[in-house]
Amino acid sequence: KKDGIDTIDFMISFNKGEPVKSLAKTASGGELSRFMLALKTLVSHKLELQTLIFDEIDNGVSGEIAFSIASKIKEISLNAQVLCVTHLPQVAAIADHHLKISKKVSNNRTVTNIENLTYPERVDEIAMMISNGQITTASKNLAIELLNQ
Repeated sequence: KKDGIDTIDFMISFNKGEPVKSLAKTASGGELSRFMLALKTLVSHKLELQTLIFDEIDNGVSGEIAFSIASKIKEISLNAQVLCVTHLPQVAAIADHHLKISKKVSNNRTVTNIENLTYPERVDEIAMMISNGQITTASKNLAIELLNQ
């Protein structure tokens, strides 16, 4: 209503046999992420968008769902440029280019740094995503496996 006269409430059922309910009132973080990905995908096809930005579209998901989201993002990237902010290794691994964004405080100001990662740096970064900031042999091997999929 801030900029118009209409208010919209999406009504949806995420599970077969369940009644439709207000998206805002019933969706979990993972359900909302999947819904937004589906909606943005449909809109991008309809409007023939050349660039899509997903800012933590994978929030609230893990495991198999993270792989599904990564697969969908990769599919979208075949026809459009995709910029994706993520904390999930499954999603980071599908990128053609991996930029690491970090922030630090310098002289009482927050400074953002963006670094284009090489393949070995990607392996290390994804390994750290897998193992909560630590690089282990197991996390490094899994990172390499994810990057080679």
